[in-house]
Amino acid sequence: MKTISVTQTATEKFAPDTTVFEVKLVSESKKHAEAVKLLHDKTEAVAQALAGIRLEKGELTSSGAAVSSVRRDGKISFCGRAEMKITLPVADERIGEVIEALEKSGAEWTQSYILADNSHKTALVQKAVKEAREVASSIATASGVKLGALSSASYASQYGGGVRMLRAASVADIAEPEQIEAAETVTCEWEIL
Repeated sequence: MKTISVTQTATEKFAPDTTVFEVKLVSESKKHAEAVKLLHDKTEAVAQALAGIRLEKGELTSSGAAVSSVRRDGKISFCGRAEMKITLPVADERIGEVIEALEKSGAEWTQSYILADNSHKTALVQKAVKEAREVASSIATASGVKLGALSSASYASQYGGGVRMLRAASVADIAEPEQIEAAETVTCEWEIL
């Protein structure tokens, strides 16, 4: 069976709907117990700084903590790591409070904006298929043949779970987040009649 195959990507820009704060906590010591205590103290400092903010279930998550041994210059030391994540809607009034609390805690953190709502995917896939058919029809016409039925289609999301755009935390209060470009790609194959 002879076919015409077209790969087409549809793109569109969307306003981000979610802001994500990622807090990274690190400790290091020559003694395991001390690395654990330092990590615990840093985690507690962040928790205390955030205590006055009304965070709902699921808005503050933690990946847990781990302490591992590291060999440097023939000596062993212990490194502790923990991560916390705060996820809020972009227009949430608590964002300023979270920034203030994280600055107060002394922890290292980043703020990013993401497009968590995936409802745009269906419209982009439909647009990509329509455009792929138009290209295939042009190819068929130029080749002097007729386009038949769709014989196969495949889809690959380029960006996966949330489209992300990083933003420096220092500009969060004075700058609007840029729109995020989302893209969906399809490969469609039509029979040649």
